[in-house]
Amino acid sequence: MRPTQEDRFCLIPEFYNSNTSFCGVFDGTVGDDASDYVNKYIVSHLCDTEEIKDLENGIFSKKIAETKSLDDKAELIKRALRKTFLGCDAALISMCAEKKLHYASSTGVTAFLSGSLLTVAHIGDSKACICKVVGDNIQPEWLTVDHKPNMPNEQKRIEQNGGSLAWLHGNKPYIRGGDFFRRQQQGDHPKQLNYSRAFGGKDLKMFGLSSEPDISHFEITSDDKLVLLASDGLWDVLNPRTACDIALQARKEGRSATKQIVQIAIEEMPNVGVRDNITVIAIFL
Repeated sequence: MRPTQEDRFCLIPEFYNSNTSFCGVFDGTVGDDASDYVNKYIVSHLCDTEEIKDLENGIFSKKIAETKSLDDKAELIKRALRKTFLGCDAALISMCAEKKLHYASSTGVTAFLSGSLLTVAHIGDSKACICKVVGDNIQPEWLTVDHKPNMPNEQKRIEQNGGSLAWLHGNKPYIRGGDFFRRQQQGDHPKQLNYSRAFGGKDLKMFGLSSEPDISHFEITSDDKLVLLASDGLWDVLNPRTACDIALQARKEGRSATKQIVQIAIEEMPNVGVRDNITVIAIFL
């Protein structure tokens, strides 16, 4: 229901070893330039971090394997993912400056699963949820909180940097640059974004748009059965309980969980007034 596909995703079931996986969903705005760039280069940025490369003291070192310290491993993964997000963003900003892509931007949600340790990093409004199954009871839980410009801490940062909020398109909060009206008067077409953290968004970065990811760790238990990562095109249509229920049932019947989720979401879109790309990754635990 959209003329272009601006979502991208990467999926590495075995990252360095059979016990570790990495995946991510990236949703572009103002074209697919930013989401495409992030998707192509985020893994190389991750692999270039000292936490990955250091075979003596890094994430995959014998030291970590022998001590079996989840806290030590979690701290290393957190540092690696933070460097990855910030480094990938810096490289993207340089590319955007070169190509005069002033507002090309992308959300991002990634999952790094190492043994029983799940680490989720995100910026923007692509989200992740986890689903526990206890008996016949499905218990979904959000793993991320959207970064919206009207959240107190986000708004404070934006306004301190000279940006502002604009309420548009059904009274949704957008970040607006302090040069918005001046650029309009000059015949330019300045953009506004419906999230306060993102890859790219070159000409909004000085006004408080951030690429600092929120990073959370979760220890997987036997009750945890499924993690879903998806762009907002899904979550604006289906709630996590419905999406998890569809995925688990499809899996039980030997069908593609993600294909079933997307098909049902597309059918439901006209009923809720949404027209967006949908990308979903399902991790069965």
